[in-house]
Amino acid sequence: MLRTANCLLLLIILILVPVQSISAVPYMSSNYYCLVDAQSGQIILSHQAHERRPVASTTKMLTAILATEYCDLQEIATVSPHADRTPEYTIGLRAGQQLTIGELLKATLVRSSNDAAVVLAEHVAGDEQFFSYLMSKKACLIASGNTYFENASGLPSKNHYSTAYDLAQIGRYCLQYGYLRELVSSKSVEFHHPGYRQPLTITNTNGLLVSFPGADGIKTGTTNAAGKCLVASATRQGRQLIAVSLKSGDRQGDCRRLLEYGFNKTQLNKIVDSAQVLKEIPLVEIPGYRLQLYASRDVNLWQGDGKLNIEKQVIVDYNPGLPVKAGQKLGSLTIWSDGQIVDTVALITDKTVYSHHGWLEKLNEVIRRWLFNTV
Repeated sequence: MLRTANCLLLLIILILVPVQSISAVPYMSSNYYCLVDAQSGQIILSHQAHERRPVASTTKMLTAILATEYCDLQEIATVSPHADRTPEYTIGLRAGQQLTIGELLKATLVRSSNDAAVVLAEHVAGDEQFFSYLMSKKACLIASGNTYFENASGLPSKNHYSTAYDLAQIGRYCLQYGYLRELVSSKSVEFHHPGYRQPLTITNTNGLLVSFPGADGIKTGTTNAAGKCLVASATRQGRQLIAVSLKSGDRQGDCRRLLEYGFNKTQLNKIVDSAQVLKEIPLVEIPGYRLQLYASRDVNLWQGDGKLNIEKQVIVDYNPGLPVKAGQKLGSLTIWSDGQIVDTVALITDKTVYSHHGWLEKLNEVIRRWLFNTV
């Protein structure tokens, strides 16, 4: 009898109390993070992703990019006294030693060696300060301009900063280079240290390469000011995602949860349908007539339970003049997601419209086609 009463009470509670939907958005120990689609660069999920932060050795992604763009992998670089004095973590390079750019990139990206990063900087630009200037300019071209670097290694410096979003875009850019993509995805590599007769086996500082299926990059970073940072990438079924977590209490866990969310809880949704009329514009030459404009193609964005702040900006030529040809571009539609442009498409019409003297325009068009075909 008591058991029956308890069951009835439980049933009443389940009926009366609404069941709250459980969000699939993952728990994060970091306040500064983002998840980005590697192909399009679109932000899928983020929080304070444009907040400027010290970012430690994730800086070295950009160091490696510039070294790859300015140098051949077989070029020989010489360790300077300044590079020799670089603070930890280093791989123990000494002034006067010589290494190839390819070997220095191994130490910089796989083992996060500060001295190797400085050698690369000095070889490319002559000194680390000028190299840092080049880094900041390059970051502005790659990302959103919220990055400024004062050294090649990521060692603490007052005006050395980036953002989760910028780092995701820099990491995305880094993966375009085959040798860099190979290094950041390697669990370990053989490093030919000039101070040793035999190659050293150096292990990647990114533990996700061992623990997360599909992980293939990119870079860790740790200082007291920056905290523990990670720019992580993974590829599953041909789709690559990039996750960034800054000043994290659990950088591997944060990036793992972001990547799982992206792979398992998001899908492509049609944001713009090219079959729907997006805008109508009046034609001065034909009173009462309104020309319908369409997007030249569909636009799809990745979406999950995390709310995306999507904005659309339409720019239209309201005085196109006649005739107007089917397929003619008469404007553009720009799509913004979380404050960043993700796509721009042309606005076109599906009709050809002539003026009141349309017979003459048609005749001119026929003559032009005939002349073109017979020339």
